[in-house]
Amino acid sequence: MQENEDVSMYLVPEQIYRFNIAMFFDPEDELEVSTFLPLNNDRQEIIEETVIAKDLQMEDKSSLNGRYVSWYGNEESKQISYSSLLSLQALKYQISPELMLPKVISKENQRYLTETEHIPVHHQEIIALWNTLKPANEHSLYQVLDAIYNYTYHSISPLPFKGLTDSLTTLRLGAASCNGKSRLFISLARLNGLPARLVGGVILNGDKKKTSHQWVEVNIENNWVPFDVTNGHFSSLPKHYLELYRGDNNLFRHTSNINFDYYFNSSKQHTSQALYRDVQTSVQFIPNVAVLLQDLGLPLKATYIFLLFPLCTLLIAFQRNILGIQTFGIFMPILIAAACIYTGFIQGLIGFSSVLFLAVLGHSLLGKFHVLKIPRLAAIITLIAIVSLIGISLIDRPIGVETGILILFPAVIISFTADRIHQLSDEHNWLELVQNGLGTFTSITICYITFNSILLQGLFSLYPELLLCVLAILLHIGNWSGMRISEIIRFRKLLTLQEHNVLGLNARNKNIIYQHNDKKLLTLAADKLLTKQALIKEGIPCPSTSAICRSYPDIKHFMTAMTDKVNFVIKPNNGSRGNGILILRKPVKGGFINSSGKFWSYDDIKNHVSEILAGSFSQSGKEDQAYIEPMIDQEPTIKTISPRGLCDIRLIICNGKLISAMLRIPTHSSNGKANLHQGAIGASIDLQTGRIGSSFLKGKKITHHPDTDVSLQEVHIPFWNDIIDISLQCYIAIPLGYMGVDICIDRHIGPLVLEVNGRPGLEIQNIQSHGISKLVKEAF
Repeated sequence: MQENEDVSMYLVPEQIYRFNIAMFFDPEDELEVSTFLPLNNDRQEIIEETVIAKDLQMEDKSSLNGRYVSWYGNEESKQISYSSLLSLQALKYQISPELMLPKVISKENQRYLTETEHIPVHHQEIIALWNTLKPANEHSLYQVLDAIYNYTYHSISPLPFKGLTDSLTTLRLGAASCNGKSRLFISLARLNGLPARLVGGVILNGDKKKTSHQWVEVNIENNWVPFDVTNGHFSSLPKHYLELYRGDNNLFRHTSNINFDYYFNSSKQHTSQALYRDVQTSVQFIPNVAVLLQDLGLPLKATYIFLLFPLCTLLIAFQRNILGIQTFGIFMPILIAAACIYTGFIQGLIGFSSVLFLAVLGHSLLGKFHVLKIPRLAAIITLIAIVSLIGISLIDRPIGVETGILILFPAVIISFTADRIHQLSDEHNWLELVQNGLGTFTSITICYITFNSILLQGLFSLYPELLLCVLAILLHIGNWSGMRISEIIRFRKLLTLQEHNVLGLNARNKNIIYQHNDKKLLTLAADKLLTKQALIKEGIPCPSTSAICRSYPDIKHFMTAMTDKVNFVIKPNNGSRGNGILILRKPVKGGFINSSGKFWSYDDIKNHVSEILAGSFSQSGKEDQAYIEPMIDQEPTIKTISPRGLCDIRLIICNGKLISAMLRIPTHSSNGKANLHQGAIGASIDLQTGRIGSSFLKGKKITHHPDTDVSLQEVHIPFWNDIIDISLQCYIAIPLGYMGVDICIDRHIGPLVLEVNGRPGLEIQNIQSHGISKLVKEAF
């Protein structure tokens, strides 16, 4: 371990290489396959490596020549895959012109002066050649090497690799591949008393190939100096040269007649040296956690993903709570970005989009066949797993366990996300769909850039105490009650007022809901049936409940209960935004006609109820209950404003005081639902008189209903004083400090409470053209 040194150098990006070897064979009996694998030395370092050799035993036979490995197997053995991540260094030696040829050679280097079958030294043709090449000073080491280099580099023409070529053949042909040119160089060097040897390896240029490479090393003053007479490198070696063995060896040996084939594959990337250099900062008791994690077996990419994951969660929290950027799933973008680290960004996004498309398509198709939610999700996940397996089988390199996990996890999460996307598309809520889609893409991009930041990789490796800073910032964001950037845009017209008093989501959640809304009461408000019970107990008028379906065995009785009914509604108990509500008007043979004139068979209705029970429309996604209510016959004054759908009045109650109200009017674009996000109209209500003031549709002020052209001005809400009294009684029944009460008006019964909301939205401020922050504070 290197201590107390300048660690800034380890934050500088380093280019490293991924090197792969794939070997294929088809034996009929016992087999042996041997090759040289990368080894650690002064210029190359193995950061991590993986060997996959199913049904094979491995034996290491390393020697001075290199790291020689053999595998043994039988007819069941088919493939060997090797992959390593390498740090390589370029070499450049300066040879002094003053150096003379050595007179004494050490005993260990004398073997590099001898003749071999393929490298003759004292053959008359070699001697004759040298006599024509001799420099002016035949004792000058530099001049001798320069003469040998110039001849073998310039005078011997390069040829594609065609097997072994010895020195004499190279001389006679005047042309050869790298191994022939290098052998002739060695013959001439040894003739002059210079120890020289072959070095074999691979040039890592990113190509998929079968060609290896050979060059020469000459021992000069106990340093092995490289020369590549094929590519023109004199006493130097480029960074992307990977050494595999030394000496005149074959790279592969194998049992004959096994249809042996192979290829090399390589790529390069930049990363922080701090991820794998065992360096320690001045804080002596904190080790380099990246090295520690890799010592425990975690691969390099998984290491920095693990280290930077908390920082990405901080970025997601910042985007959501400070910027107000919404996504499909909170932390799903981080997993997608992590998967992109292995696949590449563009390929990852294409894969993400493909899986998403497949999942949405699956939801749509299986939904038409009325497959229930949980089995539907399981079927989609299975389908995605099958497609993923097909995709993985087409990849021609080893896939680590962590890669498979990072591919599978996002696929599973995307399946659930697709359910939400499918739901939004069914609701024609295109604006929210686009906003969440762009937010998801932005988050994936930011997290991917963060994971790939070499500076951050190094900093969090060397200074793991930065995770405490991340934690501190997260806690600060969690306690921040300021407005989100998206809210500044959303409420920009109100913020220009001298006293805007706009309430934001952060302030609403932290200062109001968390402090004044009891969790048990929030759970109660989310359960419509329990809410009804609590309201009826206090004498508050609510729509009656004709039947309840609590479980699948109850469906048969539930279907029987609607046999003779006319104009009724089937609702999910924990639904929101009107999702899952089915309005059925009159019975016909085999089923009912709904509010849009569409025929619903008994089987269709039964499947819809099953979907409700499965939680398809539940706010939490948990299993739900279905119940029947009589359809409300809307009060004529309100019905005149909007004959399509049921209008409702949203009242905001704070600590038992009415602080704001609006009328929500359905439109054709909202599909008859009183939901502002889906295209309903929001009309402000004067709390004193109950008169409608300004009306807004998707942020634009209007005076007439867009579907009927009926004027929305000078309308007085019937039973206004009764509505106020009923809303305040709701606070007595369910004493939430901050609550929304939704009330509709039946022409026969009068005001009825539809729902109590423990987390009412804030768009009412735009509808009323003033904020409610001051009113909330005064209420407490």
